[in-house]
Amino acid sequence: MRWKWKEVLKPLPLRIEKETKVQEAIRLFNEEHGDIAFVFHGGKELVGYVTPSTLFRQLEHASSFDEPIQFEKDVLFVRETSWVEFWHNCHLVVGVNAQDEIVGYVTVDEAKRTVSQLQLALLNHSMDSAEIGIVTTNEKFEVNFMNETAEQILGLSRSILVSRNYKTMVATEENLDEILAGERKFGVECSFNFKKIMGHFSPIYHEGRIQGLVHVFYLQQLLEEAVSELQFVRELSEELQAIYAASNEQIMVIEPSGVIMSVAGAFLQSFWKGLSKESLIGQNVNDLAQQGRLEPNIVDFCVEEKQRVSLAQHNRYNSKILSTATPVYKKGALQKIIVLSQDVTADEPVERRFLGEDHPPVVHKKMVYRSMVMTQLVEEMKQVAAVDSTVIITGESGVGKEVIASHIHAYSDRSTQPFVTINCGAIPENLLESELFGHEKGSFTSANDQKKGLFEAAHGGTIFLDEISEIPLHMQVKLLRVLQEREVVRIGGLTPIPVNVRVLAATNRNLKKMVQEQTFREDLFYRLHVVPLAIPPLRKRKDDIAPLSLYFLKEFNATYQKEKKLSREGLHLLESYQWPGNIRELQNVMERLVVTSKKEEISGNDVFRAIWDTDGEEAGHITVKGIIPLKEAVEEMEHQLIQLAVGKYGTAAKAASVLGVSASTISRRMKKTSM
Repeated sequence: MRWKWKEVLKPLPLRIEKETKVQEAIRLFNEEHGDIAFVFHGGKELVGYVTPSTLFRQLEHASSFDEPIQFEKDVLFVRETSWVEFWHNCHLVVGVNAQDEIVGYVTVDEAKRTVSQLQLALLNHSMDSAEIGIVTTNEKFEVNFMNETAEQILGLSRSILVSRNYKTMVATEENLDEILAGERKFGVECSFNFKKIMGHFSPIYHEGRIQGLVHVFYLQQLLEEAVSELQFVRELSEELQAIYAASNEQIMVIEPSGVIMSVAGAFLQSFWKGLSKESLIGQNVNDLAQQGRLEPNIVDFCVEEKQRVSLAQHNRYNSKILSTATPVYKKGALQKIIVLSQDVTADEPVERRFLGEDHPPVVHKKMVYRSMVMTQLVEEMKQVAAVDSTVIITGESGVGKEVIASHIHAYSDRSTQPFVTINCGAIPENLLESELFGHEKGSFTSANDQKKGLFEAAHGGTIFLDEISEIPLHMQVKLLRVLQEREVVRIGGLTPIPVNVRVLAATNRNLKKMVQEQTFREDLFYRLHVVPLAIPPLRKRKDDIAPLSLYFLKEFNATYQKEKKLSREGLHLLESYQWPGNIRELQNVMERLVVTSKKEEISGNDVFRAIWDTDGEEAGHITVKGIIPLKEAVEEMEHQLIQLAVGKYGTAAKAASVLGVSASTISRRMKKTSM
């Protein structure tokens, strides 16, 4: 369950001005009996806070009570309707409403306590709603907790029962001392205050030691006669599994011998391919590994290394999961292994490589994805590939536009013919026309021989015009004629040369806006804009980050002859990053992690340093890769810098200090970009 800031915020107490003297601040604290005061500038802008401790520290070095107060600035502004999250090195949180008005505050420690209390209250409510009585004791059988349902069933309040000996109050034929020796007793009939109850007793462990017992029970008269002891256990197990399933992770409990004891949580049905959860229980993971259903055997690694192990596992169907195995010891002996698994299977269309009579094989980069938006895009891509319509592929830099283009060609009837690509922004303007359309001998000074253009080279196949927006206006006319007439005229030539090509184009700019600004021809725009395919940025398809990360990890392990593994913490950090450079940036980061991480397992700290730790001997410089309106460029750069600084330093105050602005400016910009 997640909570919003408005559920934990408190009203703002004492307010004082930035120019307030120390003596006046002490007087106000005495009058209000408060422990914190918020400091404002001009009565409107909150700039910090002061506490009695802050004043005492100042007085140690102050020469006069008439000095202006010194105040703390580590304040993080959040929108009251946003989810509660905690940052490092942040002490105080201030909430604002949709009108940017301050509505309350809370310290991080208070917020954590409040969230814990809310979660405990929710857990108690859930247990009470299930009509399950719960009583826990210490190792002396003294009651230390009971829920409301237990009070109702037993007919006594917790204030009466707490600290009393539960063993002497519960009439049962079972020896409860055996529970403290590690035994569990199911379906135990008891009598308490002349009421018949049925339930089970289990020991409570803390750091490997038994520190008491828990009694979970029903009022017997509420149970139907047909409900057996095993049915009770099964129903309770189902309730717990419903809680586990909310984590979207599969939980397996495995004996040291490899036998699967239980499977809970979100059962990964697509990975097990026909095996049910029930059929897995009792099987040995060693046998599953030999059958190609679960490789490598993470239990063997965990038992051998005697510590937690994270690695990617796969089956013979090429489905993948990221698993973490944790050993559980009792009195120094291995009792079980808990394996948490997350499905990271990627949908990878079959790579199609064809050998034509006169052409080398077309080799494509793999498409790795599992998000619904990319699944739909690939289906649309396959439909488009079956026809010869012109396609314009749009998306930010690094999203994989060329990969999509190559797969359109591979799935088309032209797949055995050439696939020619050209980056229109990477070739000088004076050479671009010759590259596209070719030239005749002597057509200009250096033209000693005639040359085929790329349109001629792509005859019968596909030409991919990347960065189409960078073609100069005077050449757009000639390109339009080629698209309309399906023929080219070389530079210095007179005879039209027929060409049979399919045209794919791509851009990371807004062509429609360029048409309005008269920097791109409207007739060419509509000739290209027959079938548009928009590739979403990686930050809008988070489900693709895990399979892409593991794919790049595998590739770079092979390239550099490494055997690096990615930890769950590292993967979660990768999934939380915004990836402004999209897949290309993720690929670079994974290569950096494989090359620079010192241990076999890539930790969360390794990932954090690779993404956010950009300190160097010189300040960073901005690289401009395209032309956009200056106002948009400034807003985008502000957004990226603030995001990077807050991600690295944890608080708005520290980020503001590094960026040379006020904390309130940071908060306003963050709120603006999150709306």
